[in-house]
Amino acid sequence: MENFTAIIKEKLKVPRNLAIAFGIIGFLIGIFFAYVVAPIQWTDASAENLRQDLRIEYLRNAITTYTLTGDKVRALQAYAELGDKSEETLKELSDNPGFLNIEQIQRFSTAINSPVAAPDTVLATPGTTLQDGTEILVDGVKPEEKTNSLLWVGLGLLGVLLIGGGAAYWFYFREHGFNFGSGSPQEVTSEHNITPPAVKRQVVPAAVQRQPVKEVEEAKPAAQRNSIFANGNKNGNGNGNGNGEKPIAQFMSSYMFGDDRYDESFTFDAPNGAFLGECGISISDLIGVGEPKKISAFDIWLFDKNDIQTVTKVIMSKHAFNDPAIRQRLEIRGEPILAEPGKLFRLETATLRMEGRIVDVSYGDLPLPENSYFQRNTIELAVYRK
Repeated sequence: MENFTAIIKEKLKVPRNLAIAFGIIGFLIGIFFAYVVAPIQWTDASAENLRQDLRIEYLRNAITTYTLTGDKVRALQAYAELGDKSEETLKELSDNPGFLNIEQIQRFSTAINSPVAAPDTVLATPGTTLQDGTEILVDGVKPEEKTNSLLWVGLGLLGVLLIGGGAAYWFYFREHGFNFGSGSPQEVTSEHNITPPAVKRQVVPAAVQRQPVKEVEEAKPAAQRNSIFANGNKNGNGNGNGNGEKPIAQFMSSYMFGDDRYDESFTFDAPNGAFLGECGISISDLIGVGEPKKISAFDIWLFDKNDIQTVTKVIMSKHAFNDPAIRQRLEIRGEPILAEPGKLFRLETATLRMEGRIVDVSYGDLPLPENSYFQRNTIELAVYRK
């Protein structure tokens, strides 16, 4: 017995066997509950569902009632209650009439086989057809034919499923070049280069921001200074960074006060066109009320298709960074970074590294705490493969 128990325990360690065992136990519990604890009880059943001897007794009583009243309508109603078993029951009653005589059974048979015009109120079951083809009506109106409602419901659900699948392919898998055959990202050719829907502005590579070098170097705004990264385009062409590395993608994003829908995201691919991931900047926190929004923090995020989570950091205004309550609330979203020109930061995933630089920062002067919301903010991002 102990060996048998040990074998059972060993088998149940396999998830599939455990699922089968629970399925069998659930089925047995359901059968026990349905047939022992709470068995099905019939109420308001028709005479068709009676036991054979009870059906014969029912028809015998119906014939007796017709003999006494001569009411053909009630005779038709009583006979119709037997449904598909009416002829069978009448034959069995003829073989075993009991206290009836043959004449009473024949008169009843003649009554139910005679075409009878339905009165104003008929209590017969709608749509019942007698032996001679006579159909019993209710309120003198022929019942409507049954429609294939379940078929139409099924077709409607199938249509919704197809539309949902098509929408999912169009708005997600098509954008990311998903190959259903191999389960891996599909190479995207230049003929089908698609801009991600989340990008609300044209991606401007950081190399465009580089100004020509003059013989006499002049002071420039921070947003126009040369990139500290590869100074290349999205495909990674250009010089390397301080470590000689070339980024696989490089982006520049600028926020200006009044852009209440500021939310930028960028996709980047491998040299062969395979999708690698996404990065972006979005609004994280506000201060004050009214329009336009007074933004006090931004989320910087990096998504790696080979990682299980998205890495996020939060760029905060001076007021938000130095306020313990605000900072503690935003730290849940990611590591806080003080917004100041030239500030460097880094986000890393399983196979990617993104280096960022806050190029330019300025604050608004509305009657709010000093340095609490951004008037302008420019950030440069460069993505490298580990």
